[in-house]
Amino acid sequence: MPRRRGDVVIAVGLDPSLTCTGVAIANGSEITTRRVMSPNLGKSLLSRRNRIRRAVEGILAPIPARVDVTVIEVPHSRQQFGAQNERIALYWILVDQLLARGPVVEVAPSQRAKLATGNGRATKDDVVAVTRAAFPEAQIPDDNVGDAVALMWAGARWAGAETPTYLPGQEEAFSRLAWPIRSTTPTH
Repeated sequence: MPRRRGDVVIAVGLDPSLTCTGVAIANGSEITTRRVMSPNLGKSLLSRRNRIRRAVEGILAPIPARVDVTVIEVPHSRQQFGAQNERIALYWILVDQLLARGPVVEVAPSQRAKLATGNGRATKDDVVAVTRAAFPEAQIPDDNVGDAVALMWAGARWAGAETPTYLPGQEEAFSRLAWPIRSTTPTH
């Protein structure tokens, strides 16, 4: 949708994880970051359910009721990471709740590093270094939040906010994402 002069862009980046989710929110020129820890509560079905519910509550708490876009990393498909059912449940519950707030764009793990740094083989430390340099005012304590900031950066850029300049590799990754179709109907 076309932005009106003076509108504030709200873009969210999420790196969901059962252990520690990175959350980044651009609300105008203010950037808020958060780490949401989800300790293991046991192996029973009820314990696993409660862990997911607590994670969802903590992740959604700082996100406004309406956003221009949320960019979220898709869970890795390899079994080696464990708790695959729980990771997928966390992802889909979040997507369900986030779609009620605005459009959601998925980023594959293989796209995330290139989107963040311009290099698809960048390390987690590289992502943290680039996002800290691009957003020196943001609190980026670890790679979870660094990933979330990189995703928020892409969302804010798509929504029309002024953002740091992308490198050619970042631009390429950005252009490959499935961005929502923008309405051409003027808002009143």
